[in-house]
Amino acid sequence: MKGFLFSALLLLAACCSSKQGKETAGSETGTITQPETTQVQQSQASIKQGITGRILWESGNRMPSPDAPPTESKRGVQRTVYIYKLTNANQVTTQDGVFHTNIQTNLVSQVVTDANGNFSVALEPGKYSLFTKEEKGLYANLFDGEMNLFPVEVQEGQVTTIEFLINYQASY
Repeated sequence: MKGFLFSALLLLAACCSSKQGKETAGSETGTITQPETTQVQQSQASIKQGITGRILWESGNRMPSPDAPPTESKRGVQRTVYIYKLTNANQVTTQDGVFHTNIQTNLVSQVVTDANGNFSVALEPGKYSLFTKEEKGLYANLFDGEMNLFPVEVQEGQVTTIEFLINYQASY
């Protein structure tokens, strides 16, 4: 019996590994495919210090259901990313908890992602807040313990990698 289970596990592992990395760039699964991973790595190689990452979109009913298998709904999207000096919640006007206007810190840079949501931007060492441009304002849904909006730190000679999830149209 142990031999049978071991053989079944080997077969399962072989099947899983043969599917890895074969998704196409047009897939709607939202996972980073081999070409996209390479693109992010190439972007990282082109900047010596700053932020690189991916902007992902998720929407719809994300509640688990015993009748429906879980689906991956995140997908990369093209957006403008705004990078401000580290911004606290008391330095903005906020609507619906995630849309921000009247930001009182300095805009440092902005970058447009590619169609898959990938971006890279060279920055000086420091602490920054990231926002994406949405219809209702600049979006950021992540806070640290001090209520800083989507904080990202860039250290000397390093590239910080982030994943920014836009999920205001998702239900959990």
